[in-house]
Amino acid sequence: MTNRRHLFSAGGLSWSALVALIALGGCNQHPLEALEETVTAVNRQENRLPAKTKIDFLFVIDNSGSMCEEQENLTANFQAFSDFLFDELGDSADYRIAVTSTDMNPDNGERGIFLADPALPVPSLNCTNEAGEPNIPNTDDCQELVDNGELEAIIKSGVDGNIGTNCNAQDPDNQEACARADLERKFRCLATLGTQGDGFEKGLEALRVSLSCDGPNGPTYTAEGQLVDPGRFGTCCVPVEERGRRVLRYNPACEIGENDVEPDFLRPDAVLVVIIVSDEDDCSDPDTNPAASRRAICKYATTDDDGNGIPDGFNDPDLCGSRTPEACYAAECGGLAPEQCREQRCKIPRTENNACEWFRSDLTPVQDYYRFLTSLKARPLEQLVVATIVGQRDYTDGSAFEITYNRGQTSDPCFEVVEAPCPDGQPDCHEACRQDDMCEIPTVTNVFTTDMCCPDGRCVGEIATSCESANGEAFAGRRYLQLAETFDDNGIGCPPPPAGLPADAQRVVACQGRARDADCEFVADADAMVQGQCRPVEGEGTLVCTECVTICEDNFAEPLEAIKEKVAEIVATYCLDKPPACQVSTEEGSRACASPEEFDDAANYPIRVRQQCLLTEEQGGLCQELRPPTVLPRGQWTLELNQAGCDGGALVKLAEPPPAGAEVFVEFLVEVGGDQRAPAADGGVAQPDAAP
Repeated sequence: MTNRRHLFSAGGLSWSALVALIALGGCNQHPLEALEETVTAVNRQENRLPAKTKIDFLFVIDNSGSMCEEQENLTANFQAFSDFLFDELGDSADYRIAVTSTDMNPDNGERGIFLADPALPVPSLNCTNEAGEPNIPNTDDCQELVDNGELEAIIKSGVDGNIGTNCNAQDPDNQEACARADLERKFRCLATLGTQGDGFEKGLEALRVSLSCDGPNGPTYTAEGQLVDPGRFGTCCVPVEERGRRVLRYNPACEIGENDVEPDFLRPDAVLVVIIVSDEDDCSDPDTNPAASRRAICKYATTDDDGNGIPDGFNDPDLCGSRTPEACYAAECGGLAPEQCREQRCKIPRTENNACEWFRSDLTPVQDYYRFLTSLKARPLEQLVVATIVGQRDYTDGSAFEITYNRGQTSDPCFEVVEAPCPDGQPDCHEACRQDDMCEIPTVTNVFTTDMCCPDGRCVGEIATSCESANGEAFAGRRYLQLAETFDDNGIGCPPPPAGLPADAQRVVACQGRARDADCEFVADADAMVQGQCRPVEGEGTLVCTECVTICEDNFAEPLEAIKEKVAEIVATYCLDKPPACQVSTEEGSRACASPEEFDDAANYPIRVRQQCLLTEEQGGLCQELRPPTVLPRGQWTLELNQAGCDGGALVKLAEPPPAGAEVFVEFLVEVGGDQRAPAADGGVAQPDAAP
């Protein structure tokens, strides 16, 4: 074991005993080497931030009949994104943008595909404008791009990209403005999908299918394993054998060799940002994509070649673990016959539409999509962001329990039928209707989500909308929000305060950061909750300020701004690959940390962060000048501990993302004896086996 007492001299830290980590790049392993007498061996790693920051954006957009205003709002406010890409990341940013829809109807031949088929500029029967006339999608200039072959399914930046290809090179002063306008135009054309898509939205499965190697964007191989068509993901999709059949799996650590095909999208060294836009909840069931299901009855159907009465799929150890086929079948199907089990556990009746929440236990678990997304990246904490622009959760107006809906009829005290507003130009429609026996008076059913109607938040009956805005109404996108929350700080939606905190502490936590209320005071106005600006302290009936992003915003600039800020933060985040050494300074020099309090104090971890600039603006970067590695003051970065998603249990976060064309070095001490603490399974930090 290393004698750690002498790692520091009276004059300060001996930096020759450091290990360097520079994140977001390739890793060069060096052999063990002896350094000072106090250190027997260290590993030295050098991972460099490349001059081009790679980011892949995937938009999953609802194209059902109620989405015309929301699609228009999204594209009209895309400037928040283009400003980020041009002004903050600059021309050196290497980004890709693709769009897919939530339409997973079996009759849809474009399920999960990256789309380049904008809606036609013709009146929509599903939506009306402010004058009450049929809405016309803003795609007049899109067909020209389609006809000229300029609207590709993936928008690509860079010299070899497809942004600003028609800009006049003879007018350099207007090149950036022209390219920016071209980006915004092409995104508007890709994202204006129209409203003819399936009303049974399955955005989570569309997300998985679109990024799967065996999906419509993946490569094609022969039966012998020869690459025929690289698709969008190149040679990062690898044929593997699973239970006697060949399948394609993505390799997040793939390296692009001289004879390999570089992916157009889902690049292994890129940050993947998934943005889901929908005004209804997800209804993805296993039958939509049975091959990916983790339920044996759904994945393998009811084949029983050995005739023992248990479908053969229940022999799969990946799905059943150590359980016997009989026990695994009983856990999935209970006393149901195989065909009955498959019908009930794998399929949601299409007639239920947004009432699929009644069958939520039969939907594909949200955790399956989390598992899939994290399998696509070698460093998920640094390379994944999931953002939702969906309907906010709904709560009872008394005890502030989150509302869920269940099969059944709403009792009389819990709803009220009132006259609906008259259409424009017919101010006396109700009176006129009363004088006509053949006329049906327009009515609206208001559901009162009170504690009486919904004890502990459990409502019975038809699902009600949770919020509304100038864009229309929206149902709570609970499953989308759940996915975002599984990514903790890398998820954008409406996160709750940490579990287990008392109400007062919840308010304090929820009021940190960009609180909507300037003073973060107690909010008693239920309208604030309706607008997504606050969420309740469950069971208490009080509200706290949170950073909610919802589709019920009159203007999508703010949700897009929140996503942009998170991407900028991810670009500036670096995981440590080994636990850093914890040292406490004393009058005699230093000693190893011993108590939990010392281990949990970030100031006890000697860290040095350096940054150098390699490319100026003239060279395609954003550095003001070329600079050798320069130490950044502690105020320009922070060390965050207890990060289970990092191999070393900690990460360094810069206050600002480095400019394109820069490299970042994070240097820290590493214990050689192996007694340094690592992240505990619960996300905390485990104690060392023995005191030093």
